[in-house]
Amino acid sequence: MSAEVWPGRARSAARTRPTVAGVAGGVGTTTVAAALGGTDRGVFVGRAVDVLVCRATGDSLVRAGHAARLVAQATGRLPVLAVTAADAVGPSRPVTARLRLLEPNAASVVVLPFVRRWRELATPLDEARILRAIPRTDLPRSLRRYATAVDDILAGLSGRPTTALRQTRGHHVIATATPRRTR
Repeated sequence: MSAEVWPGRARSAARTRPTVAGVAGGVGTTTVAAALGGTDRGVFVGRAVDVLVCRATGDSLVRAGHAARLVAQATGRLPVLAVTAADAVGPSRPVTARLRLLEPNAASVVVLPFVRRWRELATPLDEARILRAIPRTDLPRSLRRYATAVDDILAGLSGRPTTALRQTRGHHVIATATPRRTR
């Protein structure tokens, strides 16, 4: 991905890293940016970004929908929404329903699984940065799921379809695909 420019994105050859912003502080923006190898733009303030990060809560999802519409109006392209799970159980049914309502406002909606081990590490961002460089078979299960979600974010950025909302071990953990809209 070093010099790759994602198709369908207006980018100069010099800027190939995805830009990531969160709808509020503490939603996981820095972790997502580190895992993607992207640029962390902090809290969304109206600047165009490639990925919007929010939590799997009602208020955060409302903010994400509003921010996604602003990005689409300003740039003519839909951002990817990365939704961080609040716990190991994953999004509830009402939250999953709200995620489906966000699909028209996003290139894709990706639910990032909760990674309990990162609460115990002194520097979890170091692990997030190298996540995609390690063979999947060498990763613990929770990190494999997170790496798959990161791949789904990258697929959404490139315009490739992501997987439908999948069930893993009884709860939703990965991604929903949305059709690309042209304006």
